[in-house]
This record gives sequence, C-alpha cells and structure tokens, in this order.
Amino acid sequence: MHTRRAILPDAEQIHHLVESFSQADTLLPRPLAEICENIRDFHVVEDDGNIIGCGALHLYGVHLAEIRSICVTPELQKRGAGTLLIEALLAEADHHHVSCVCLFTLIPSFFAHFEFRVVTREDIPDKLYKDCLLCPKLHACDEIAMVRGELPKFAILGKVPVNLPLVKLGA
Repeated sequence: MHTRRAILPDAEQIHHLVESFSQADTLLPRPLAEICENIRDFHVVEDDGNIIGCGALHLYGVHLAEIRSICVTPELQKRGAGTLLIEALLAEADHHHVSCVCLFTLIPSFFAHFEFRVVTREDIPDKLYKDCLLCPKLHACDEIAMVRGELPKFAILGKVPVNLPLVKLGA
C-alpha cells in the first residue's frame, strides 16, 4: 500500500469513491468535472494497483490549506490508508510552506492523532466565505471544524464587507 499524486486518468475512480461516501452523507458530493479540474490537489492510496482511498489539499494561500474529500474504501479501512493519506497531504502543505491546515470532519478523534484541534468555523474565514456559504448543508452542518498549526492572522478575502452578514452555521 502506498500513496502517490493523482493523475487525470484517476479522476473517474476518485469520483466513484467520493460519490459512494456522499450518498452515505459523510462527504460532500464532487462532480466529475470538478475532480478533473482539481486533480492536482488529490493524492491516492493504491493497494495491489487499485485505488482504495483519496484525499485532496486545497490551497487558499500560505496562511491556509484545507484537507478535503478524504475517504478510504469501507472494507479496507483500519489498515493505515487514511494515515498514509493524511501524512502525504500534510507533507504537501509543508512543501508549500502553509502555516495552517484545516478540515471539516465527522470523526475528530482520528484527526486529533495528527495534532488537529477543534475550532469554530469563524476562525477560518477564507473557508467560511468561499465554500461554506455555497454548501447545501449551510444551515444544518454536522461537521466539526479542525485546524493544525497557527490560526490565520488574516484572510485572503480581507475584512467581511459591511453588507455581508455573518452567518451562524450549524444552528
């Protein structure tokens, strides 16, 4: 079992994996076109030539990146594939000199092993205003925000515009 950067021919298998978890409501759906457009964000875990897991590192800037779309085939979980993915994605974040990595999860105990800690969504405004406002779970979010590293001191988006109300998520 090993990780590698994803390549475009992997997109359909990644889409199939992500789709199976989104149907179970544990991941947000990602259209195949979006996966193709962002294939350079993805890493995969291979076992005997088969892709059994995937995850992506989305860069917001040197102050913030997000681990997203992380999943491992259910029957092959608890064999270390998730750990390999997280380690590869964190190494990618280090390669880009990212000071804070965030993620949203239903299983915070797994990510706590990698020094992630629980924060509020408002602590990571780039994520909040770029992605969360467009999310179908905006007002019913059941995921826990976590970060590793130093919380961003600034947001790429700058200050929240006066006419854009702060949104209380998960209420």
